[in-house]
Amino acid sequence: MRWLWHLTTQVRLLAAMIAVAIQVLAPVALADEKAAEKPLPSSVEAALLLRDIAPEAPVYIRVFKEESELEVWKARPNGRYALIKTFPVCNWGGTLGPKRTMGDSMSPEGFYRVTPGALKPDSKYHLAFNIGYPNALDRALGRTGSFIMVHGDCRSVGCFAMSDSLIEEIYAFVRDSLAAGEASVPIHVFPFRMTAANIKRHADNPARGTWGPLKEAYDDFTRTREPPEIGMCGKRYVVNPLTPVGDDPTAACPALIGKRIAPVSPRVAKRLVKTDPDLEARGQKLKGVEVGTSSWETFLLGTSPTANGNENKSTPPRQSLATSSDASLGALQSIVK
Repeated sequence: MRWLWHLTTQVRLLAAMIAVAIQVLAPVALADEKAAEKPLPSSVEAALLLRDIAPEAPVYIRVFKEESELEVWKARPNGRYALIKTFPVCNWGGTLGPKRTMGDSMSPEGFYRVTPGALKPDSKYHLAFNIGYPNALDRALGRTGSFIMVHGDCRSVGCFAMSDSLIEEIYAFVRDSLAAGEASVPIHVFPFRMTAANIKRHADNPARGTWGPLKEAYDDFTRTREPPEIGMCGKRYVVNPLTPVGDDPTAACPALIGKRIAPVSPRVAKRLVKTDPDLEARGQKLKGVEVGTSSWETFLLGTSPTANGNENKSTPPRQSLATSSDASLGALQSIVK
C-alpha cells in the first residue's frame, strides 16, 4: 500500500501549498472583520496538515511565569501532543507563587480549564478567555479573586497579557478546539520551567511548598507528551492518579492512589528528537522575574520598550535545549516553521 501513502502525502502537500498561497495572495483582512472570528494563519494550518494534525485537534496550554512564555500544544493522531508555538507573555501580575486574595495583583499558579463560556470576544482588552481561577482547590484553601484572563493589550494586574496580534492567534487555537468538541482546554500555569536546576535556584522561595504537584505534572508530561490528569482530594492536587480521584478537594483521598503514566516508546522518542527547530512568536515581554538564591525578595522587573522600538532585554534567558530536562524529547521544539 505504499502507493496510498505517497498519494496521501501528495494530497497533504498540495493542501499546504494552497493554504500558503492563499495567505500570500489574499489581501489583508478587512477592517471590519471581527478579531474573534479570524482564522489561524494559513502557514500554521499548512504546517499542521503536513504533520497529520487537524487544525481543530485538542489543545493544551502551558504558561511559565518567570520565562514569560505561553506554549500551545496540539494532539497528534496517536494521542501524543506536539508543541505548535511558543508565545511571549507581554505582562503578568505579581511575582512567583500562587494567587491568594482578591486585589493582591498576583497571577495564579496551578491547574485550570478554559470552557466555551469563558471566551470573551467583546473584552475591553481586545480578546480574552477566562482560565477558571479560582478552581475548587483554590476555594477550599480560601483563595479569593476572579476574572483571571489571558487577554490582549499588554497590561496586567493579575492576568496574562499578550499583544493584540498574538492573542488573536491564541484565541483562535482555543476557539476552534472548543468548537470541534473539546469540552475544555487545560491551561497549566507554572512558576518557571520545573527543571532540577530551576527548583534548586528557587529553593528559598516561600511558595516552594505549593510547587510539588506542578513539578510532578511537568515531569509526567515530559515523559508521556499527554496532558496530565488532575484530581483533587485532601485539599491537594493529585497528578495522574491510577485510582479514580474526583474534583472535590474536601473529600478524603483513597488509601492507595497509584500512578497512571505511559512513557513514550523509544521509537517515538527518536522521532520527537528529529522535530523541526522551534519557532517562537515575536512580541514584547514587559516583565520578567529573577529570584536570587540569597533572598527570594530580590526581583528584577522588566521595563517598557525604549523609544527606538527595542524591547527590554532584562528578562531571564531561556534555558538552552542542551541543558533542559526535556530536551531529549524535543519538548521545546515547535513543529511550525
